[in-house]
Amino acid sequence: MNKSTQRERYVVFALGAAAGSALGLILGSILASSLSDDTMQAIGRGFRRLTGRDHKPNFELFLQ
Repeated sequence: MNKSTQRERYVVFALGAAAGSALGLILGSILASSLSDDTMQAIGRGFRRLTGRDHKPNFELFLQ
């Protein structure tokens, strides 16, 4: 591979990464603004439960 071909690959990769990041940010912002606050809280609560950061006790475990 010569240097110009390798450099072109790096440039195309960098442009793709930048475009993907910008598109993700824009789509995420549109999605977040279109959802209601209750929905966002439910998503956040579900994510905290999945990651184990929910500090509320699981009362179902007391029934065992």
